[in-house]
Amino acid sequence: MEANFSTILQWKNPSLSIDPNPSNLKKFKSFSFQKRKIPSFLVHCSSLKPKPRLSAAQIDLPKPAVESSSSSLSTQIEKLAFFGKSREALALFEILQSSAGGADTLSSATYDALVNACVGLRSPAAARAVFRHMVDTWFEFDQYIRNRVLFMCLRCGLVPDARRLFDQMPERNVLSWNIMISVLLESRSFEEAFDLFLLMWEEIPELVGSRSLVMGVQISAGLGSGSLGSQFHSLGLKFGMGENVFVSCALVDMYSNCDCIDEARWVFDEMPEKTVVAWNTIIAGYALHGYSEEALDLYYGMQRSGVNMDQFTYSLVIRICARLGSLEHAKQVHAGMVRNGYGTDLVANTALVDLYCKWGRMEYARNVFDRMPCKNLVSWNALIGGYGVHGMGDEAVALFDRLVTKEGLVPNHVTFLAVLNACRSSGLSTKGMEIFQSMAKDPKTDTCPFA
Repeated sequence: MEANFSTILQWKNPSLSIDPNPSNLKKFKSFSFQKRKIPSFLVHCSSLKPKPRLSAAQIDLPKPAVESSSSSLSTQIEKLAFFGKSREALALFEILQSSAGGADTLSSATYDALVNACVGLRSPAAARAVFRHMVDTWFEFDQYIRNRVLFMCLRCGLVPDARRLFDQMPERNVLSWNIMISVLLESRSFEEAFDLFLLMWEEIPELVGSRSLVMGVQISAGLGSGSLGSQFHSLGLKFGMGENVFVSCALVDMYSNCDCIDEARWVFDEMPEKTVVAWNTIIAGYALHGYSEEALDLYYGMQRSGVNMDQFTYSLVIRICARLGSLEHAKQVHAGMVRNGYGTDLVANTALVDLYCKWGRMEYARNVFDRMPCKNLVSWNALIGGYGVHGMGDEAVALFDRLVTKEGLVPNHVTFLAVLNACRSSGLSTKGMEIFQSMAKDPKTDTCPFA
């Protein structure tokens, strides 16, 4: 195992590796995962037996106000977070902090609910408040909660805090490493992600699974290194992950991005089960490198295989048809899109509007546009630009006025360029000057690209 991974280790400068000192790690108290408390509202709902009647003496006995208030607020927080009401859950947490029971530690279930609320709002301030409360009340962290807090900090943009928490963990399982590496990948910090992957391999090589290998392949794609990606490919074959669909899809994408389209096709052909993601990835890879005809052939092969296509498939193929100048193929794709229930999809229909505009079939483009139940600014820009290119300035101006006055959307620089070009090509200089002046006066206008 170590011999096979030596090539990957040699690919990176060993001087850049990090050697955390275990003696400086913060000591957390831990308790068994099985001891985590079940939310109280689930306990109350778990029994259908009637509750026993209370005696008069029992009713008259006052209950401790602090315990009742803290328990009730915790239950409400768990319920609100469970139903996705993150803002309300955090508002109750603020009330709990200011109450008499604010200094008491909460249950694992309540803290877990608060983590979900913070992640839902992407609120750094709320994440800091929740973690501070856990520390101040001497909450006993288990591995699950540590990973949840790590995830919360990363999702709320507290990457330096998350890294310190990660480095101070007395014990890190494979989930801890995967959480940290995945967020570095999302932020495109590929060098740092690779450093962390090497550290993970040194610490827990026996626990590296398919998810970790996928991230290693994604790191290779981000670094643009096909040679590093091929080493991860060899590692996957060595560990028996060659037929794993997630690993295979990642390899196809990596080889495509690294200009190794033949290797990408080989991995694709060797897949025992080709999912819609696999087909989309290989089609996009061929289209990316200008092999439009081969990409279209793959689309028809996908049809013959019986795999259900999605909106991304149709969006890809429509753009391929536009590049090939094949209106008949585009019409067939349009018919298949409607037949398979994607006739109202935003992304695919916007691509279709753009294609029909490029080919001067403005009546088709307008028909698709009018049938779209939901339109974004890209959809409007495509049709306005199409009218401008084909000298239909009046229609472009009318559509622009409708966009601003009735739809309430804020036009961007692409919108203004499209409508001003339409005014220029149709001789509507007065109207064009009015639009330009309104653009200059409106503070909402995105004028950065004009600077």
